[in-house]
Amino acid sequence: MKRHRSIGRLISCAHRLTTSHIHNELGKYGIGSGQTLFLMRLYRGDGINQEALARDLMTDKATSMRAIKKLELAGYVRREIDPADKRSYKIYLAIKAEKLRPAVRRILDDWTNQLLTGFSREEKEKLFDFLERIVENAATKKETSR
Repeated sequence: MKRHRSIGRLISCAHRLTTSHIHNELGKYGIGSGQTLFLMRLYRGDGINQEALARDLMTDKATSMRAIKKLELAGYVRREIDPADKRSYKIYLAIKAEKLRPAVRRILDDWTNQLLTGFSREEKEKLFDFLERIVENAATKKETSR
């Protein structure tokens, strides 16, 4: 009998395995899997306010705040009041995070390479295209469900 294939189950399994790997590799630096996405987004450009960061990463404000707070307590980011909106904060990378950037990048690149072992360049491109469409479809559904 053919086993039922569930995209949700497969994505969930890949996520759990990735979370475990990140925990094992970055935990020694005091960075959890929940903070990694935030750190990676800030590596692409810091000085972003908390709301924009949450929106970019498709997380809620509370999740974003917890991750930023953990990174701040660990000395990886600093918050500064946004001069344009005194009620808001902009998030900046600390020197400690900049020094760790090569190690974080290597760990995540190595994991991505592990996940994509055996895929051709064309298959990798298609996979990224498909996953981006899945995220867009899920985000559209979430917006229409509100």
